Amino acid sequence: MTISNFRAAEALYIVIVRHKDAENLLKQWVDQHTRISVQIESNRMKIFDSQSLSVFQMDWAHSWEQVTIWDCWNKRHIEV
Repeated sequence: MTISNFRAAEALYIVIVRHKDAENLLKQWVDQHTRISVQIESNRMKIFDSQSLSVFQMDWAHSWEQVTIWDCWNKRHIEV
């Protein structure tokens, strides 16, 4: 599911949600945020810009204990 045609070729961040219904949770979140640049693949959401990551960090309403964010550029996890 690609949200924006203006996204970069590679994801800057990857959000991984460990929940039995992760894909639906991510899709519901994306449906509420139309101006973000992401791609959902199963329980992973690729984020293509820093602003979309900020929106996710501010607006994710589900458990943070099941969320991991990987910074592809710096090759490290982001603590939430």
